[in-house]
Amino acid sequence: MTELTPNQRRAKFRDNQDYFSSKISELARYIGFGLVAVSFGLLSSDSIFAKTLVAESTNTLIWAGLLGAVTVLADYMHLLLGWLSNSQAANNKEGDYKLAGIGKLFRFLQDRIFFYLKQLAPLSGAILLVIAITRVVSDGRL
Repeated sequence: MTELTPNQRRAKFRDNQDYFSSKISELARYIGFGLVAVSFGLLSSDSIFAKTLVAESTNTLIWAGLLGAVTVLADYMHLLLGWLSNSQAANNKEGDYKLAGIGKLFRFLQDRIFFYLKQLAPLSGAILLVIAITRVVSDGRL
């Protein structure tokens, strides 16, 4: 097997990066919707477990649900800003179809704010949910 050139290696890593980025985004979206559903379900349930959990961790459950909603919003904004920046570049005939002006701002917000927000929000929400459940289960209050 022949050794890959540096450009071929870079292209391979960029392909892998795109694959993992799409999977991370997809998983973050599922976690976001799941956090909203689980939080709402627990807060509105009449089961003994849910009532005990709500009594001990109402604020934690609300924050987990809110972080789920933030995740979904950040995912949407990430995709919308990507579309807007690419549309701006595709319509920039005078600038050789490169990002310019507002398109650069859209790309900055997409890459630096919303991409990371949609990673941190579901992680934080899931951790809060695990803490709330662990607190009740470990104390044996069921």
